[in-house]
Amino acid sequence: MLPELTAAASFVSSLLRTRGFLSEHKLQIFSHALQEALADHYRQHWFPDKPQKGSGYRCIRINHEMDPIVSKAASRIGLNSQQLYQLLPRELTLWIDPYEVSYRIGEDGSICVLYEAEPPAVGSSATALTSNSFNSLYTCKNQLLLGRTSPPKNYLMTVSS
Repeated sequence: MLPELTAAASFVSSLLRTRGFLSEHKLQIFSHALQEALADHYRQHWFPDKPQKGSGYRCIRINHEMDPIVSKAASRIGLNSQQLYQLLPRELTLWIDPYEVSYRIGEDGSICVLYEAEPPAVGSSATALTSNSFNSLYTCKNQLLLGRTSPPKNYLMTVSS
């Protein structure tokens, strides 16, 4: 569970970092607090043998309401929900599952994978396939739309046959 929680907390911290409002020390405190809160929350809802089981429970969601787990961690550094809404994207979904952490910014945004590992074979330990750091924020095309809730109005889709 640790690599997944680390990837998720690092990602949310990196989103807060992009606004330049918080010191590195506060970001580290937030990241650690978020990892602890997630670990406590997921303790009875983590099923490595069935990674999709409990996925809805482990989903972090920011839309019309701030996710309470994120709020709890932010309160450790003196941020309230209103301040979080100003620092984080308006629409953010973060899925934290065994062997995969992914996210989507905006309701219609692309899903980007932050962390992915192969489930261990019977009798062996997990081997990470990819472990994108929080800097993967900039590798997904969708991140050019930070804060946007839908594709640009001039978006044109073409189909070729």
